[in-house]
Amino acid sequence: MVIANALYFDKRIPEGFYQEPSDSTVYRVTTHVKNTDLLPLANRTGQPVYELASDDFNEALTWSEQAAVLQPIYRQLVDNGETALYRQFTRVDPDSPDVVYLQRILRASVIDRNGVTDRYKGRITSSTMNAEDIKRIIEYLWTFTVNNNFGTAVLSSDITETDTGFVHVMKQARLNMSNNDSCDSIEVYRVTYTVSRSSGFINKDEALERIILAKRSGNILEICQP
Repeated sequence: MVIANALYFDKRIPEGFYQEPSDSTVYRVTTHVKNTDLLPLANRTGQPVYELASDDFNEALTWSEQAAVLQPIYRQLVDNGETALYRQFTRVDPDSPDVVYLQRILRASVIDRNGVTDRYKGRITSSTMNAEDIKRIIEYLWTFTVNNNFGTAVLSSDITETDTGFVHVMKQARLNMSNNDSCDSIEVYRVTYTVSRSSGFINKDEALERIILAKRSGNILEICQP
């Protein structure tokens, strides 16, 4: 019932999982500047797509401005900031001040996202990362995937350190709604991220563990088949 409750009532992450700072006064749109954002629209087709990374503020600022210029609507730069993982450039459209656009550029000294695929998620470039640092990076990356939407939930997120690197396991669930009054299916799966100590490569593997049948009627949940 705990799994069904998390999915039907949109409790997407467990306690202690990475969360973005919240601000109820504005609507925030967060993007990571990608290599294709620096190209005219006509030149983007067929290009590999990856998030840019830099340790140079001026280079990051140049990328931010170039990406903004190529948008259908130019948004003015009003602020900038940084964390250990990224630099952030805050932009607004004067005609829509209640919407804030946060452009982020990752730090090259922390992570390289060039060449990412469904399995390969990038490379940790810092040699000083501990298990908690790796966990936060992987949880951050998850936050900006399509999985962070209604109908999916992270049930647990744990990392262990090994002789060769780090193993981060997320237990996740996915809700597949039925098109009638029959029971919905819930897929429970194990997602394992391995980070090599020598190369920094982040690889992802996913394995389905079980399927639960459930349904919701108002605030009442029913498990059709455990």
